[in-house]
Amino acid sequence: MKKFEITEVLEEACKQTLLCRMFLKSDPNCYNCFPLQKSDELFLYMDEQDFRLDGYVVRRIKDVVEISSKVDLTNDILESEGVTSEIKKIDIDLSSWDRVLFYLSEKRMNAIFESEDRNSGQIDFVIGRIEKKDDRYLYVRGFDADGKWEDKSTRIAFSELISISFGTRYVEIFSKYLPVCPVEPEISLVKPE
Repeated sequence: MKKFEITEVLEEACKQTLLCRMFLKSDPNCYNCFPLQKSDELFLYMDEQDFRLDGYVVRRIKDVVEISSKVDLTNDILESEGVTSEIKKIDIDLSSWDRVLFYLSEKRMNAIFESEDRNSGQIDFVIGRIEKKDDRYLYVRGFDADGKWEDKSTRIAFSELISISFGTRYVEIFSKYLPVCPVEPEISLVKPE
């Protein structure tokens, strides 16, 4: 699909809160999502998996290779199960990654930060809290599967950042049982430029 076609589908889906099927570059999987808001470069959606909503994702539009509204039995099931009534729009500025990071930093939210190595194309991720940023990099203090905060932050180049997921079941439930982030008092809000 061409970018303008993807943009048209996203705009219509955001207006009507439509369930969409989405394919991403370098990923053979199909994703179901409810697009909620878009800017020129980024869009926000609620992830739908197995007839349940699973948090919010901010993703680059340029990583979408195909998207279409999904009108089939799934819509009826989601409506009958009350899933569509759980869709909540949030007040987040998508004009830049800086604005998204400020939103998460201000709320002291843990999130999943996905990046793609520009040389190898390999996708990597870290789950944790924004520690700081500079002009080129975001620094995230991650935690591991044992609930231990990493000793140092993970550096992610803004040019390689492809998505940020927050409010997911995994992150929200895990976060309830984590010790206090070791750098919490030192973390300053990431103010947008």
